[in-house]
Amino acid sequence: MKLAHFSDIHVTHFPLSGGFALKRLAAVTSYSFAGRGKHFEGSDQRIAALLAHVESQNVDHALCTGDLTGVATERELERAAELFGDRLREPDRYTVIPGNHDRYVTSAAGLFEKHFATLCEGASFPAVKHLPSGVTLVLLDAARPTSLIDSSGLIGEAQRSKALSILSDPSLKDRFVIVALHYGLLRMTGKRDSRPHGLRDDVEVMHLLDRADVSVDLVLHGHLHRPFTIRTKQRHIINAGSATDLHMRCGYNVYDIDVAARRVAVTRHWWNREAGRYEPDTSHALNVTLTTR
Repeated sequence: MKLAHFSDIHVTHFPLSGGFALKRLAAVTSYSFAGRGKHFEGSDQRIAALLAHVESQNVDHALCTGDLTGVATERELERAAELFGDRLREPDRYTVIPGNHDRYVTSAAGLFEKHFATLCEGASFPAVKHLPSGVTLVLLDAARPTSLIDSSGLIGEAQRSKALSILSDPSLKDRFVIVALHYGLLRMTGKRDSRPHGLRDDVEVMHLLDRADVSVDLVLHGHLHRPFTIRTKQRHIINAGSATDLHMRCGYNVYDIDVAARRVAVTRHWWNREAGRYEPDTSHALNVTLTTR
């Protein structure tokens, strides 16, 4: 089974539309005058090329782990939906979960669900997708509106409790189980993310995923724009990084999963800016083969 994984594509449209919010205004200032906007200049074209390239890899399913937008305006989410097009009617082939930028401010409530609920089981989390290949996706939602100086996420006790019930169900023992969320559990150094940027209940989530009575093979996320792989005590974690951030070697991953052998081969693809296309990143450290449970 082949699974594509991309994240943090950040459709970015200015001037802003939608309700005024100080946090959006601060973001526009950062994008316009501090240079961050150049990271996602022309992102629409890269997103269209990304989706086409993913399909050219003959993957069975594609997963996006959030941050479709810059500041969660109605127009940004509409544009992201336009770029996905008919894929929004193919939940058997595509899965999308929200990132913190898709719920950037309180006034953005419901916008992600309006446009992308079809690809995440109605946006009721934790959500479960059993793919016909023997792979199961368990989707967690940590995204929430926060203050001007906070971009942290929270899974919360209620969602963790439901996730434990799902992951400890004996029916998952023979399936290849992937837990997907937007936020990382660890940085590439192995340290926790900072409190204003990371997952507030990261320790609790790692404890849940490392339990001996749960079925988990991989943990996939985004949020941190530089890709890497790392482990908790028991589980492999893969961060796809940003698929469109020009400030770094942006790209996406393809996982070739052998369900019976509990083995996954990772292939990295990157955006070749000079050639104007995505192509295999043959030298990347993420080109690895992992044995899971």
